Amino acid sequence: MHDDMIIPKTYSAENLKKGEEMRARIKVPKEIDSPFFFARFLTANNGDVEKTTEKIYELFEHRKLLGYENATDLEIFTKVEIGRQTFERFNISLIDYGRTSNNVHVFVQKMEGTDLKEIMKVIPLSYVLHSYYMLQENFSRAMAHTERETGKPSSVVCILDLKGLNLTDFLNPLSGPAQLARLVVDVWARHFSEHLCKLLLINPPGIISLMWQVTRRIIDTNTAEKLAFLSSTDDLKKYLEVNVIPEEYGGTYRDDSGYAEPPESVCRPPKQIKKADHKNPDLFWTEYGLLKAPKSKSFSVKSHQSVELSCKSQGAGKLVWSFTSSGDIEFEILKKESGKESNVWPKITLTSLKLPETGNIEISSGEYSLVLHNPSNTWFPVKINCSFEMFPM
Repeated sequence: MHDDMIIPKTYSAENLKKGEEMRARIKVPKEIDSPFFFARFLTANNGDVEKTTEKIYELFEHRKLLGYENATDLEIFTKVEIGRQTFERFNISLIDYGRTSNNVHVFVQKMEGTDLKEIMKVIPLSYVLHSYYMLQENFSRAMAHTERETGKPSSVVCILDLKGLNLTDFLNPLSGPAQLARLVVDVWARHFSEHLCKLLLINPPGIISLMWQVTRRIIDTNTAEKLAFLSSTDDLKKYLEVNVIPEEYGGTYRDDSGYAEPPESVCRPPKQIKKADHKNPDLFWTEYGLLKAPKSKSFSVKSHQSVELSCKSQGAGKLVWSFTSSGDIEFEILKKESGKESNVWPKITLTSLKLPETGNIEISSGEYSLVLHNPSNTWFPVKINCSFEMFPM
């Protein structure tokens, strides 16, 4: 066995003990529960119980509000609306629960055929960010399955094939692809840093030193430590057993379930984007029977300040929104009832790229607030232009 073989991290006795104490008061959904569920999140949050509790409840809330808590892995990829519209545009694998290397699962993503600039013309950036939570649900279920079976920690390794990546898209940190990558990495770093133990990058489109320069503009130091650029696909065997390496890269892993094409790649190729698929923001409101958008509100949100846009519903209906943002903004929707607030749309940090941020939720009687918070420390305010409307059902 090579010394570089990847194995899951072990957890400290202190975090394991804290985890057992947390288990006594927090019920974990069975699909993602395991002996190491709490220790994993505690490790990610430096043993801070309060912060860990907050992150766990945010995760529970996200999977419930976006409707994937009871979906199968395949349904998350192909049926859950936001997940379907996102994952069909990417060249990715599923995770085979029964296939591990030293208790490590493998997820494969290929950049070939994936045009991030085109993807941003057919779905809002938030779809990609919400779908990353859904992908981590898939990781969590696989790890929990293995940890329950073996009684030992599990983790996930991602093989990222960079063949076909347009490196110039990422040279400008303000470009759409660079912004997308930065915000995805931010979700990973803040919520799931201990789910993925290694990111193996193969077939880099440029010299390794240049790749590192580009990468460091997007990710933080802790995340960078989990990256390894490989000069050859043969090097995968230094890190992983052959049974989890796709046949295409010299291993024995195939996906003959009907999902992958071809099976030896273990990935499903992305749905090609045609010009007719491009969304026209001017036509968004026609889907709801309006010839033009409702009157919009334009305002600026200063650093660490929030703006709430409220409306009251007299009965069952649908709340629809569309907004643009000039920079990073935290967005969520709250329902206020009997002096209490509850989330009806999960909080996420986003920015608008090619398309406005759009969405809709079913509502009942009560007061609803669209909350936009500027999380940055810069003195530049974020400019927002927002329209929203309620439609009775």
